[in-house]
Amino acid sequence: MVMTFDILQKIIKKNNIPRNVHLTSDSGWECNATEMDGIYYNQSINEIVFTQEGSKYDYQYHESNDWQKLYGKGD
Repeated sequence: MVMTFDILQKIIKKNNIPRNVHLTSDSGWECNATEMDGIYYNQSINEIVFTQEGSKYDYQYHESNDWQKLYGKGD
């Protein structure tokens, strides 16, 4: 599924994420734009991070108790 602003808004509303959330990306070292197909949220620091689901960068969030997965492939 392609990430759109509409989908992101729905995820944020559904999960009651504050509007002042800090948005970051951790998709790796690519030189070009990449698809955001993993979204994680850390409530204690009020941060959303976008990942490429299944990449080595995604696993640090997936396996952490501090990050809640909000969106991924198949969602």
